[in-house]
Amino acid sequence: MRQLVFIAFFLIISPIGYMLYKTSNVLENQLQESYHQTHMALQLSQQNNMFERLAEDIVRSATQFRIVELPAIKERLDEQIENFNNQLSIQMFLSEQSQHRQRFEKLFLAVQTNPLDESIDTLPQLARDQAEESYKKMEAELKSLQEKARLNRQALWWQTSLLVLATLGLMLFFSTAITRPIAELISRIQAIGRREDLPAAPIRGPMEIVTLNNKIHWLDQHLQQLEQMKLNFIQHISHELKTPLTTLREGADLLAEEVPGVLNKQQHHVVSLIQTSSINLQTLIEQLLDYNRLQQSHQIELQPVDIHKAIMKAVTPLQLIISEKSIQLTLPQTSHVIQSDPGMLHRILGNLVSNAIYYSSQNGHVIIAARISGKKLILDVENNGSAIPSDDADKLFEPFYQGKKRRTGPLKGTGIGLSIAMEASKAMHGKLTLHTNKEGKIVFRLCLPLEPI
Repeated sequence: MRQLVFIAFFLIISPIGYMLYKTSNVLENQLQESYHQTHMALQLSQQNNMFERLAEDIVRSATQFRIVELPAIKERLDEQIENFNNQLSIQMFLSEQSQHRQRFEKLFLAVQTNPLDESIDTLPQLARDQAEESYKKMEAELKSLQEKARLNRQALWWQTSLLVLATLGLMLFFSTAITRPIAELISRIQAIGRREDLPAAPIRGPMEIVTLNNKIHWLDQHLQQLEQMKLNFIQHISHELKTPLTTLREGADLLAEEVPGVLNKQQHHVVSLIQTSSINLQTLIEQLLDYNRLQQSHQIELQPVDIHKAIMKAVTPLQLIISEKSIQLTLPQTSHVIQSDPGMLHRILGNLVSNAIYYSSQNGHVIIAARISGKKLILDVENNGSAIPSDDADKLFEPFYQGKKRRTGPLKGTGIGLSIAMEASKAMHGKLTLHTNKEGKIVFRLCLPLEPI
C-alpha cells in the first residue's frame, strides 16, 4: 500500500513538475527576448537621433563650403561624411536594413566629387526615412514578439489542460486501484454478516489488502465452524430434552386425569402448572429446532398450496384461546393457489397468527387478508391493540428479542417466532415487514413471489 501510494504521488506530481519547468523556460525565453528587443529599440532610437544630427551637420557644412569654399570647411565635411558612414554601418547592422545604403553612398560620392553639389541637401530627409523604416521594423518585431507570447500562452493552456486531464486520469486510476479492493473487502465482510458464501476469486491489490483478505477468509471459516458447532449443540440438546419432556407431559396428563388417584384442588393446581410449563418448554424446543433448520442450507420444496387451507391450518390449534378471549376472526373470502413450500409457509403463518391472537386484547379483532398484486401474493395479518414502541419495532425480527409488551394468556412468548418467520420468508425469496404500526391497528405483511425464483 505504501509503495502504491508513493508511486501514485510521484506519477501525479510529475506532470505538475514538468508543467512548472516548461512554464519557467517559456517565461525565461520571453523575458530574454523582451529584454533584447527593448535594448535594441533603445540603441536604435539613440542611433537614429545621432544619425539625423550628423546628416544635418553634413548639410550645414556643405552649405557653408558652397558659400566660402574654405579648405578647413571641406576637411570638416569629409570628416563628418566619414563619421556618418561609420554610424551608417552601425545603423545598418542594428536595423538589418541595406536598401538606403546605395542612396547614401551616391550622395556622398557626388559631394566628394563636387563639393558644390546641392543634392546633399536631401540627406536629412533620407536619414529620417531610414529612421522611420527602422522604427517600423522594430514595431513589427515587437508585434511578432507579442504574437509569439500569445501563441506560447495558448500552447501552455493546452498543455496545462492535457496535463490536468492526465493528472485526473492518474488520480482516478490510483484511487480506484486503492479503493476497489477495499470495497471488495467491505462487501465480503458484509457477506459474512449475511451468512453468504465468500467469492473464491482472490482480491488483486496491495500486499496489505491481500493479507487482510486472507484473514477474512480465515475468519469466515472459523465463524462457520462456530456456527456449525452452535447448530449441532442446539439440535443435540433439543432432541435430548424432548425425550424427558415427553415423559413429563404424559405423567402430568395422567395426574390431571386422576389415573393414579383422586387429586384435591391444590394438587390439580400444581399439575396444571406442570402441564403449562411443559407446553411452554415444548414450544420453545420446537421453535429452536425450526430456527436451527432455517440456519442451515436447505432446498425449497415447491408444490401447489391453497392459501385458505394454509391459514386454517395455522388457526385451528388456536381455537381455544380465540374462544377464551372472544376474538372476532375475519378470514379471506376467496382463496388462492400458489407454488410454495408448505412447511415454510406454515412456519410463517403459525407465528404471525399466534402473535396476532395472543397480543390482541379481550374481545379483539384479528383480520387475515390475502390478495394477488402483480406477480406477488400479499398476505396481511392484522390485530387491534396499542402501537409497538419504536425501539421494539426496530428489533422485532431479531432472535430471542422480547419487547416491552408481553403476551396475554397462559403461553408466554419466547422471542424467536418472528425471527423464524423472517428466515422462512427469506428462504422463499419473500419479504416480511411490519406494515402498519399505529394505535388500534398492527399489520404484519408477507409478500411472496408467485413464480419460483
